[in-house]
Amino acid sequence: MSRARGRLAATAALVGALLLARAAPAKPDAKETAKAVAPAKPAAIGVSYGAWKGQYADAAKRVAAFKDLGFQIVSFIPTYGYVGRNKIDLSSGPDQKELADAVEIALRSGLGVVVKPHLDPPIYGPGFDPFTSDNDSWRVGCPWRGFFDLDPMADDYRSGVVFRALAALKTAFDKLGNTATMSARLELGVELMNSEVDSPERWELLLAAAKKERHRLGLDDKVQLSHDFTHHIEIADDFVGRMSSGKRASLRRYIHGLDALSLSQYMDLTIAVPAAERAQRLPTADEVAQALLTHEKNFREQILGKELGLKPREIPPLHIGEFGVGRGGLKHPNLWAGDATPAQEKELAREIARGHEGLVRYLALTEGRTVESAILWVTGAHYDIYGWENPKYANPDATAALKTALKR
Repeated sequence: MSRARGRLAATAALVGALLLARAAPAKPDAKETAKAVAPAKPAAIGVSYGAWKGQYADAAKRVAAFKDLGFQIVSFIPTYGYVGRNKIDLSSGPDQKELADAVEIALRSGLGVVVKPHLDPPIYGPGFDPFTSDNDSWRVGCPWRGFFDLDPMADDYRSGVVFRALAALKTAFDKLGNTATMSARLELGVELMNSEVDSPERWELLLAAAKKERHRLGLDDKVQLSHDFTHHIEIADDFVGRMSSGKRASLRRYIHGLDALSLSQYMDLTIAVPAAERAQRLPTADEVAQALLTHEKNFREQILGKELGLKPREIPPLHIGEFGVGRGGLKHPNLWAGDATPAQEKELAREIARGHEGLVRYLALTEGRTVESAILWVTGAHYDIYGWENPKYANPDATAALKTALKR
């Protein structure tokens, strides 16, 4: 989709359950990278918190609410308008201080932190009027960031987005001093499909630059460098099938060099239901869990292994960077737009609740699952299951499905 999710029982518990609890070295040895063994504890659950400029003003209140509900991680999503080729309106999103203040609040409260910068078309930004704008670029109304033609080494992105995020994390950790008990994860890219397919070698350069800047700032043991890929990477024809052998090799090196790897997981959640029954009933929660497990296995084995040539020990720790169920229901969770009749909305509410129930069961599996955390996307109709953006969006059955897991 792409449009774009804490309470800790104890710090020690999260250390065991969540990679965020301790930053891994930038280059762990081979024994430390054998990642195929399933975690012994349920994966941590986090919540997304997106913002354009000024929208982290209520961070203290929002973070307190997340923690009270039991979320273990906050995924901050500072959002910036992509206004032209390699041009980003950096004034449209949170500046360094605004982001640093929000991150500090979360870390001080004992929550894990992900910083996941988004590039969005300006038309999604607050107050933007396409009829009075002087910007005639197709990027203004582009429906998804995955189509953007970004060079990640362009100064607006490398310095304006990635280095700005690192600087904000530096400020937050400096304010905490030796009281910081958690580390953070920074997503170097988020769902930028065409850029990743066309220019993986530029992402390699960005990773090297980010590691150098992280070291300069003294954040090597505090910040993990990660990348959130769209679910389209799980579909060979959509992603790696479009790449030459040289491009694939570059993407393999890039992924291998990351400290962590995450997916916006919006694949079909009905695949575990027998084909003859799919049009007749909803998947059970266990079938949704099995679907997620199957997608994880296929991603590891078919895409990362077969297509890209990564050995199991070379695959960074895996996270679900985004999960939700939109207008497309369990079959097409990423589809967010489209009207529905009252009867369809009633059925869709059941599917959304079932999807979250299945996610919880998947994250509790001790065999086969290697995903270490999952972040809920909670923006927009159907995804906003708590009704934070609009009370009409609330889905009490979906939040009830999460309640037990969040209070562990």
